[in-house]
This record gives sequence, structure tokens and C-alpha cells, in this order.
Amino acid sequence: MLTKIINWLLLAGLSLALVFVLGSIDCPAYHFLGPMISGVIISLAGRAPKVPNWSFPLAQSFIGALVARGFSHGFWAILAGSWPYLVIGTIWAILLGALMSLILLKLKLIHENTAFWSLSPGGAAIMVIMANERGGNMAVVAFGQYFRVLLISVAAVLVSSFFMQAEITKAPIVLFPPVPWFDLGMTLVAVAVGLFIAHLFPFIPGGQLLIPMVLAGFSKNYLDHSIFLPPWLLYPCYALMGWRIGLSFTRESLKIVLKLIPALFLGIMGMFAGCAFFGWVMALGTGLDPLTAYLASCPGGLDAVTIIAASSGADLPFITAMQAMRLIMVISLGPWFYGLLSKYFNARAKTAK
Repeated sequence: MLTKIINWLLLAGLSLALVFVLGSIDCPAYHFLGPMISGVIISLAGRAPKVPNWSFPLAQSFIGALVARGFSHGFWAILAGSWPYLVIGTIWAILLGALMSLILLKLKLIHENTAFWSLSPGGAAIMVIMANERGGNMAVVAFGQYFRVLLISVAAVLVSSFFMQAEITKAPIVLFPPVPWFDLGMTLVAVAVGLFIAHLFPFIPGGQLLIPMVLAGFSKNYLDHSIFLPPWLLYPCYALMGWRIGLSFTRESLKIVLKLIPALFLGIMGMFAGCAFFGWVMALGTGLDPLTAYLASCPGGLDAVTIIAASSGADLPFITAMQAMRLIMVISLGPWFYGLLSKYFNARAKTAK
């Protein structure tokens, strides 16, 4: 019991210290990035505490409600006019993951049963399960997936720092603002109902975030109230999502994939560059600001990108719409597409032997 308390104190203390340091230099999403880095350090030190599983869906649901702040009646018209970019961008990300995997295979840096699942641009849990069913290494795939989210999150923060407007970083934060109880109550109802529906239909990709997001947006527009999420409620959610990523890096998985880290790094950076290129094309074609286009197209985790976008002043609803479409298509098409590729190249490797 004492060890558990010490581990929690170490994680919380280091997270607070990094949040303070990153916040002092106006780093975007520092409430998320600090806990994420702390989670990696504490986990690799063998001091990772057990975070309750129920806390992550709860945190995701509040982040979904945060996205719904930007929903308006005119938003859907804007989204409808940009649907080709949403679809093409998602397919582009899936093909990039396959291309980077093929390059690593040709260089003989990674095994056929593992490559495609490790570099899928989303659906981490699904890809780990599918890889295991096809003889892949679950530890390698899990590490590759969360390594992708970690690297892309850090890259997104750096890009956001470059594009972010100065006045956004200087805005004062009131930790305990006055509470409009009706708005807070309606927000909590939307979150609670969304979580309940997501629990009833667990097969919906990203349901813990997307369903509360839709319900909160509907409630905001048609029941005429504001979505109220005070910092004292949001910041713990940011920390939980950061810990979820950081604590995934265990010493055991690190020992297994140590030799593969350079290959995974190159593959992920290739995906990063390719998606950044598409973001540039999308910015030219739609008139979106560069930061919004980049965050919408980057192959990071839906919740991680959402948190970063929320703190950077980008078009949060558009970013979430594209990220959600990517997640849905990756989970729907990815297992079939990557399964075919894995089976084909695995058969070729056996024939060559």
C-alpha cells in the first residue's frame, strides 16, 4: 500500500513540475504534455501506479464535450463542403502507413507479421488484437502504436508553438471561475448520457469521445445553453489522457523493441511528413489556416490531437471531424487492408526461405 502511494506521489509530483516548466514557456497543451512525459519516465523507472480503467473513458467524454463548444448550425455546412479532403486525407494516411511499413520490410528492419499493424495511423487497441491473431508480436505493435502517438503529439505541440498566436498564450487562466450551474448541469447530463450510450454500443470507434461530443453539440444548439467546462474539471482529464499514453511504455516492452526503435522512428516520421504535406495541400485548397490543416491531417491519437488543438486556437470542430473520420475508416478498413498485406508478404517471405 505504501509503495502504491509513493508511486502516485512520484507521478503526480513530476507531472506538476513539468506542467509548471512547460507552462512557464507558453508551451501549447502543457497540461497534457507534462503528464505524458512524466508517465513515460515513471513507467520506465518501474514505478508506474495502476490508473483505474474507468477514468480514461470519463476523461475522453469531457474532451468530447469540449470539442462541442465550437459546434454551430453553420459548422455542418462548412464540413459538408470539405468532405472530399476528409475522405482523401484519411485514405492517404492509411496508404502512408502501408508505404512506410513496406519500406521497413524491404530494408529488413521489421517482421512481416508486425510491420503493418505497428504503423497503422490509428485504432491502437484493434491493431494489437489483429496482429496477435495473425501471429504478430503484441508488445512490438503496442509499442509502435503508442510510440506513434507520443512522437506525433510532441511534433504537434512544436508545430502549434510555431503557428500559435501570441495573444492566445498570454490569456489568463482562472482555475475556479464563477459557475453557471444550469450550463454545467446540462453539460454533465450530455456527458453522462453519452458515456452510457457508448457503454451500450462499445463497437462504435471512439464512442467515449464522439457520442458525448455529438450530444453536447446538439444540446448546445437546440436547448440554447453554453457548454461549461471549468479548468479544474478539464485539467485532470488532460492529465489522465497524458498518463494513458506515457504509462504504456513499460520496461518489458522497451527491452523487446529496443532494436526496432530506429526503424519505427523512421516510419513514423515518414508518416508525419506525408500527412503534413497533405495538410499543406488542404490549406491551399480550402483556405484553412495552416495550423488547423496540419492538426486535422496529422496521424496522432484523436484525444491527444483534440487536446493540443483546444489549447492552440485552431478550428477544433473541423480537426475533430477529420480525426474522427480517420479513426472510423482505419478501424473499418485497416484490419482488412493491413491483413491482406501482412498475409501476402508473410507468404512471400516463407517462399523465399
